[in-house]
Amino acid sequence: MNISLLSQCPQLLDTVATMLHQEWSGFSHWRDRSAIRQRLLMRNAHPAKTFTLVALNAENEVLGTASTILHELDDIHERQFWMGEVLTVAAHRGKGVASALVLRLIEEARQRDMSELWLYTPDQQAFYRRYGWQEIEQRIVSSEQVSVMRREIF
Repeated sequence: MNISLLSQCPQLLDTVATMLHQEWSGFSHWRDRSAIRQRLLMRNAHPAKTFTLVALNAENEVLGTASTILHELDDIHERQFWMGEVLTVAAHRGKGVASALVLRLIEEARQRDMSELWLYTPDQQAFYRRYGWQEIEQRIVSSEQVSVMRREIF
């Protein structure tokens, strides 16, 4: 498996936008594929500090993706950088793709001088705890009970 920055393989932009749309189109923020595509473009444009990673197999097929997002939940301004859009293609789940993406995302965030990362999840708290996230609070996001978690970047 190879993990690359989406900005280094822009030909995958539409594939990633379609994947995210198909997975989460039931949520209002994910209903419009062109809006997802635009968010990805902005997130990965120079000189943005945010980025998207793509995991690829030997045939350069996308296995999964993960992003950093500026103020994903923007009610507390100090919570600046969020990890989100962590998604593994269904046929490749359980094979370490998400773990590899999370570890690479942490390293890339470190290189970009991000001091902490935030995320929210309805059901993957145990997974993220293995990589150093700590639960901070419970709240409702898009009508769903989630845990907000934080990880310091050293």
